[in-house]
Amino acid sequence: MRCIQTNGAVMRLLTHWSASVQKNHDIFLMGSLVLLPVSIHLLGLYPSLLLQIIWLSLVCGLTLFAKVRIHQTSRVAPTERVWLLAFAGCVASLATSMVRPVMAASVLSVLLPIVFFAVLHDRLSRFRMARQRVSRRREQQSRWRASKRQVLSEWKDRLRWLAGVQHDMRQPLHALGLLVCHPSLKGQDRLEPIIGQISSCQRWLFELAENTMEATRFELGERRNHQIESVSAEALCSGIENWIGFLARSKGLLFETKIHDGAIYTDVRRLKRVLGNLVFNAVEHTYEGSVRLEYSRKGGVHRFVVSDTGPGIDASILDLPRGDGTFGNSDLPKAGIGLYVVKKLCYEMGWNISLENSEVNGTTFVVELADRIASKSESMPATEVKQAV
Repeated sequence: MRCIQTNGAVMRLLTHWSASVQKNHDIFLMGSLVLLPVSIHLLGLYPSLLLQIIWLSLVCGLTLFAKVRIHQTSRVAPTERVWLLAFAGCVASLATSMVRPVMAASVLSVLLPIVFFAVLHDRLSRFRMARQRVSRRREQQSRWRASKRQVLSEWKDRLRWLAGVQHDMRQPLHALGLLVCHPSLKGQDRLEPIIGQISSCQRWLFELAENTMEATRFELGERRNHQIESVSAEALCSGIENWIGFLARSKGLLFETKIHDGAIYTDVRRLKRVLGNLVFNAVEHTYEGSVRLEYSRKGGVHRFVVSDTGPGIDASILDLPRGDGTFGNSDLPKAGIGLYVVKKLCYEMGWNISLENSEVNGTTFVVELADRIASKSESMPATEVKQAV
């Protein structure tokens, strides 16, 4: 049993050595030629020539053993026959030199071209295999790129189809909103709760369709021109309050506002989307307590604060996107599309958004933006500042 284990260890060691020699045989052969003048100076001509032939035999033998022993891979050149010829020449040269020492120089002069031919043939085979590997890898990468382009093209087409479906959804939802606001339904106290609930659900679905369209636009990498308008802060927040207030009351929450009136010059549509999503998320994730919307202005900076008494949220959710905004570099979340749209819109408009969690409970979002005047580079149907309706 010990003999078998010893033989196995010897074979593993021999295989390891031969693999190293096979991989770097040109270095071993060059080293022997470098040391040849030193050995002639120290040992004499005949012993040096004999040692050179022995060393060449050892290198050729180990290289041949490695190529036969190790399974062929894409990085091991199949040159066993050439190395077998070189090893046979080394053995014959060694036998001839030991029988007739005067023939050592002549035999070595014949042996060296044979070994050089084996090394050259092995190197050319390695280069040819390397070119084949590179060619196969390029073909594979080309197939992968073609497949990726096809998948991304199909995905893009489906996203555009989905955006079209969402656009079609807006029309019946808008019609439903007009129907709920019909004058014939006003003044009927018994229908007031039902109408309010229907109106709130209609606005909810409408906002969800709008958020999905915005997310689809970001995913497709499409840019929308900025439409700079003037809007009253009180009118802006009152529109949000009319919608969100009903949802808050239906959950038993207190909805509070503290608004300092003033004119804001910015992309009103984007600002409504940001504030609406923040307030809606605050109401949705708060189960008791209150939700508060505040607006103040300091100089040319407008500050909106949305706070709640909910369980809080991780601040890392507001990290800026790492992608370059191109299609295929997706950071679309699996949930929470409203906050995703908020983050993207603030990043797109250059607004500052921050998040603070209280020590007990509750979350506070702060959105800060400055007045913006439409520039000539923003191609708009009308570039002048206009009053939002």
